[in-house]
Amino acid sequence: MLLPFSQIAKGWEPFAFDLRKVARVSLLENLDPWKLALEFGLHILDGLAALECLPSEVRAHLKGPGKHDWSGGVHPDPLNDGTLLCILNPFHSRRRNKVTLMEEISHILMDHVPSGVSYDMNGLRLRDYHENQEKEAYGIGSAALIPWQTFLPALKASKSIEELSEMYDVTTDLVQYRIKITAASNLYKARERARRCAQRNMRR
Repeated sequence: MLLPFSQIAKGWEPFAFDLRKVARVSLLENLDPWKLALEFGLHILDGLAALECLPSEVRAHLKGPGKHDWSGGVHPDPLNDGTLLCILNPFHSRRRNKVTLMEEISHILMDHVPSGVSYDMNGLRLRDYHENQEKEAYGIGSAALIPWQTFLPALKASKSIEELSEMYDVTTDLVQYRIKITAASNLYKARERARRCAQRNMRR
């Protein structure tokens, strides 16, 4: 298996590959987290209707002042059929929700200890934040969406961040994250300089 340059990303790539195997997608196909979620017993709620199952004071906060402060999460208590309820922020784009959902799937894959619940001054229920678990789940989920085995050749082919975003159907922020976390920044910058130089020469 072709692995990224950075040590941390090398450890995530095999787990990401496992997720793609469960999803039954080839390296040339984009992974659909909504389909994969079914394999992990997740019942997805997105869109504004997703918030209607929450207490009124929580719903008001998430629709109002806190609408940009959260991405999504899984309720710790299973539904009657054994599935878990996953709520995605309806104010985020589908592409941003993709990595949020992949992060939640990765938490299940890695059997991470569920975050505890506490209360803030307004009485809202909040999850404890486990930094290492969050980094690992986000890293694995990102690698599943942008596999290194196709990402490296695309970088070498001087694809721009915008082109890579379209290629993988993800946000430009996620592409930039993968470039940085895999230690491919120098490669990308070199190829970007070469691409711009070639464009200038063509205009002459």
